[in-house]
Amino acid sequence: MKSKGGKMGKKCVYCKCEIHDDRQLDVCNRCGLEVWGDKMFSAIIQNMGEAGKKHNLPFQ
Repeated sequence: MKSKGGKMGKKCVYCKCEIHDDRQLDVCNRCGLEVWGDKMFSAIIQNMGEAGKKHNLPFQ
C-alpha cells in the first residue's frame, strides 16, 4: 500500500495497524511490548536498526 508520500506503508504483522517510522521490524510498539516486553523489544528495535544501517539484513 502506497502512502501519499509515495513510500510503501508498513503494517504491524500482529494487529495490522500502520507503522509510521522507518524501523526495520514490522511490529508496532503496542504489539512489540506485549510480545517481548520493554527491554527485549527495545533491544530488538536497536539491533535491527543497526543491522539495517550496515545493510546486513537479508530483505534489504
